[in-house]
Amino acid sequence: MKFLLAILFAATVATASAAPPSTCRTGDAYGRALCAYQRREFAEAERALRAIADVDAAEPITMRANYFLARTLMKTGRFGEASAVFIRIYRLDKPFYDAWACDYLLGECRKAEGKG
Repeated sequence: MKFLLAILFAATVATASAAPPSTCRTGDAYGRALCAYQRREFAEAERALRAIADVDAAEPITMRANYFLARTLMKTGRFGEASAVFIRIYRLDKPFYDAWACDYLLGECRKAEGKG
């Protein structure tokens, strides 16, 4: 039993001192937003991703911000809002929608809402 506790303690200490995700080292708005997402700081991630997603649909980073905004909404149980973002991605950039498996995620949202 002591051995098991020692292993659990060591794992906890190692996790607590683990390096932050590599996106947390970038200084740009998208990197900071993605860092918040990866750290499960969903309120901050949503705010930052919305700020990027609403700027310029022609920019590639906008589609990625929309994607992670939808994923953030899914993580917070807001599947209807996430569905709307996936549909927006489809309308703006169908190749991105296909490449990033948004159809599957939209299906998961609809399933969570009892529509699928």
